[in-house]
Amino acid sequence: MNNFFTPRRILIAVAVLIAGWLLYPLVFGKKKAREPEEVFVRLDAAPNNLNIFLGGGHAPSTYIARQVFQTLGDLDPKTLEMKPTLLQAIPKVRQVQDGPRKGQFAYDFAIIPEAVWDNGTPVTANDVVFTLKIVFHPDLPALFRGYLTQMSALEIDPADPKKFTVYFSSFYMLSLETLCSTPIFPAYQYDANNRLTNVPLADFLDTSKTRILSADPNLDAFEKEFSDAKFSNDGNAISGSNAYRLQLMNEQGAVLVKKQNWWGDKVAERNPMLHAYPKKLVYKVVKDDQSMENMIKSGELDLVGGSLNPAKFLEWKAVDSLSARFDFKTLGYTQYNRLVLNLKNPVLSDVLVRRAIKHAIDYDYLVNQIQRGMAIRIASPMPPNRPYYNKNLALPDFNIVKAREILASAGWVDTDNDGFADKVINGKRQQLSFKLLLAVASKVNELSGNNMKETFKQAGIDLQLVSADLSTMTTDTRNGNFDSALLGVAIFPGQVEYYQRFHSKSLAPAGDNRSNYVSAEADRLIEAIRTEPDEIKRNQDYLKIQEVLYNEVPEIPLYAPLQRIIISNKFDSEVESENRPGYYEQYARIKGE
Repeated sequence: MNNFFTPRRILIAVAVLIAGWLLYPLVFGKKKAREPEEVFVRLDAAPNNLNIFLGGGHAPSTYIARQVFQTLGDLDPKTLEMKPTLLQAIPKVRQVQDGPRKGQFAYDFAIIPEAVWDNGTPVTANDVVFTLKIVFHPDLPALFRGYLTQMSALEIDPADPKKFTVYFSSFYMLSLETLCSTPIFPAYQYDANNRLTNVPLADFLDTSKTRILSADPNLDAFEKEFSDAKFSNDGNAISGSNAYRLQLMNEQGAVLVKKQNWWGDKVAERNPMLHAYPKKLVYKVVKDDQSMENMIKSGELDLVGGSLNPAKFLEWKAVDSLSARFDFKTLGYTQYNRLVLNLKNPVLSDVLVRRAIKHAIDYDYLVNQIQRGMAIRIASPMPPNRPYYNKNLALPDFNIVKAREILASAGWVDTDNDGFADKVINGKRQQLSFKLLLAVASKVNELSGNNMKETFKQAGIDLQLVSADLSTMTTDTRNGNFDSALLGVAIFPGQVEYYQRFHSKSLAPAGDNRSNYVSAEADRLIEAIRTEPDEIKRNQDYLKIQEVLYNEVPEIPLYAPLQRIIISNKFDSEVESENRPGYYEQYARIKGE
């Protein structure tokens, strides 16, 4: 009779047990997170232009465009540190020690070898040069130009077209961040006729040649071709080096589809910033609360950000069936809300009127009732969590008596007993009246506007409410077609830069100074801040510029809201971020099941 427990059989049994022990975690343990087919993202307004250099900072368009176009670097969703995307590494600043550029500040860049455009050609320094020519084109909007005024040259490594050095005549605190955050466009697609090829970048950087460039027929032709509508909304024309291409865009939203064999997938393991998991990103414009609630409940939305009604946010969070499927999060102060005043308006040009308005606003009602406590009052246009926020500035009090007294000192009194102050201007009696532009889709702005109308009336001011969609508001405020407006300001997590919003050289529409505010002292401090390498001195100037803005009132900061987002808990937590809009949708993966 054969013995069952032979040495050979024992060895086989041991081998099977060991193999089972090793394979158990793979078979029965936590499964690897999987890539979703589609991720549904809420937009609070329709995208209108994916040509970032012409879009005027329109938030929904910008959020979508960042999935099509790449930048040299991007903010890590968790640490908010600049990390490389198109680059091999984020460079350090160095001061040139010799040669014709001695004393200047330089950054050495190297583009990832694998990075290619949709036509298979490599992304090179020449594409960066082309993009910078767009930035400095005298007849195109100065969206990025104001941040790069100290740029003096760009030199391409003759031995490697993917390596280049950018020089700055003086230190600027946001030089690197601006270069890393500028979307890079492919020259072959956006300048097919080579209009800019023979015009050196040095000419664009030389302000003495601005008039010559404006008269150049090639540059004029490029401006017209670059502004063609196809580069704004046509998926067949819009092309970048990022993971997604535009399939559809209209008033209902947009659809992006991940490219086949996208180059970034090959290097994403060594550079996690290049991960792009969803096969399709579906952006849906949802404006009203009821539709949003229905779509969240039915699974038609996965990521919900933008302007969220605070009352509804808390109401939905309290619903067990929703809180079981979604995470309701409030993140750090990444924006502030403000009342923008157009100083070209004859009434608002008087600083005393603007100071009076500061006391006609019921801030506590805005924060505690409308924002439901998910905001903090601020006295200056600065996030309260920055170390250089000026805590010595008193929060303006809601004081109707004080508002009336200040108006009276400026000559505004109610002489005809109609309830509103009036004054003789240029021989004609004029009522103290102006319009307030509101985003029609924002319940928060609607409630805020209605409240201001009532409190302003108590102070003798006739405030007329005008509603418009976000796109129209952006256009009208940039073109000066408004008296006042309720607008939010998204704040970059790095150093706060005031040049675009408050410097006299950034007057809209070329820049973003929509208040038409001009102040020699403000200009001096803004220029000092942006070029001061000493952090202590720079922070002191930050305190001073806030005091100037506080006294001269080009706008009235209302509060800094906590960012509210709703995220399906089927995703890994890495999707959320304090960086606006509160999530990185390309990183969405289904949890292991």
